[in-house]
Amino acid sequence: MVMSIATIASGEDLTQARREFAKSVLAREHGKNQEAAQHLETARLAHPTSIILVNRVALILVASDDIKGASTLYRELAAARPDSLRAQFLYADFLRESSHDDDFSLDLAATTLEKALLRFPLDQQVMERLFRIYEQRRQREKSLALYQSYLASPSANPQLAETFARTLFPSDDKQVLADLDRLYKLQMDVTPADPILAWAASEHFRKSKRLPDAIRILQQHTTAAPASLELRVRTGILQLANEQAADGEKTLLDVLAIAPENLLAHQSLAKLYTKQNKIDQALIHRADALKIGGGEVSDFQKLADEWMNEGENKRARILLEKSCYYYPKDQQLAWQLAVATHRDPETAAKALELFRKAEAMNPEPIKNPDYLSEAAAAFWLAKDTVRAETMLRQAIKLYPATEKKESATAMRRLASWWQEQGKNEQAAQALIQRADMLDK
Repeated sequence: MVMSIATIASGEDLTQARREFAKSVLAREHGKNQEAAQHLETARLAHPTSIILVNRVALILVASDDIKGASTLYRELAAARPDSLRAQFLYADFLRESSHDDDFSLDLAATTLEKALLRFPLDQQVMERLFRIYEQRRQREKSLALYQSYLASPSANPQLAETFARTLFPSDDKQVLADLDRLYKLQMDVTPADPILAWAASEHFRKSKRLPDAIRILQQHTTAAPASLELRVRTGILQLANEQAADGEKTLLDVLAIAPENLLAHQSLAKLYTKQNKIDQALIHRADALKIGGGEVSDFQKLADEWMNEGENKRARILLEKSCYYYPKDQQLAWQLAVATHRDPETAAKALELFRKAEAMNPEPIKNPDYLSEAAAAFWLAKDTVRAETMLRQAIKLYPATEKKESATAMRRLASWWQEQGKNEQAAQALIQRADMLDK
């Protein structure tokens, strides 16, 4: 049987409470739940104002559908511990969660929180809970009064005020915007280095379509906290959105000078340079973004092809080495890495092994003529002439009619190999003639 605080002697035996609580823990460890509950209740009786013990016993009562018993414990704890917000919250939250919109329970919860608010003026957790209950009870006049009283306080948290305002007023209410502007600017003057406040303030102005003000808020913050790189990047992004391309570019490049692996800065600069048709610079930042943050297989494949088409084979190789780390079983990436390695003079000698590895990844023959042509060249340099010729012949067959230049190059290469070996002279001449026809 659970006894109420009112029936317990005023003296509390903390030593007994600790001992019984320890016995409860041990009993539960051994699966003796009923015995554990008995020890826990004995501990609570020895220390009836312990928030931890009361809460644990109450949760056991709730689990056994004894809602009334749990409510009694929470109510008496709140009455015995007016100094503790935790005790008030346990009771108020229990009433709200178990009320199922019962007006009497919600009124009790509101009364508990209103008393707590008198003892702890402007406490954010109290006000948030009280506001939710007023709205749940459709007591809009009380919600408005709570908001107005909070707004009048010089120490009001603008983020909480904005949360209330979003519920109470239209998003474009000019007076509300002015009130929130004042709170945010006032708080930013007090604690400009607070990143959470700065982000919330800038978002307030951005969402109300005042980008210059949002940018100024962030600049105020980053001046006070230069190491706040996340919000320096955010400043650059908003500058770009506000058509301040030069300022945004400088802000983002300054961040990268400090933190070269800042993913969002690379992504933002890649978008800017793409928009400005500065393709070379865009490619650099796209590659860095992929190397830092990863991406889809297709992202790596596409960018690697773009690099190789620009003749930037070393950049392509470095990117593909990273991509093969992310996607070790992707055959196309493996072939691309082999091709880029072969085209990069610094690593060409290592390409043959990569081609063999790529080929072994899939029993089905590769159907990309460019990959086959590159692999053939690597095998030829390694003196594996039979393998080289086989792969180049296959490449010639696979080139589509639209790729005349590439097909002609492959034909001339195969003809030159035959001529170098002193064989297939007539076939070599025929290939050269076909290549010449493709050039016309």
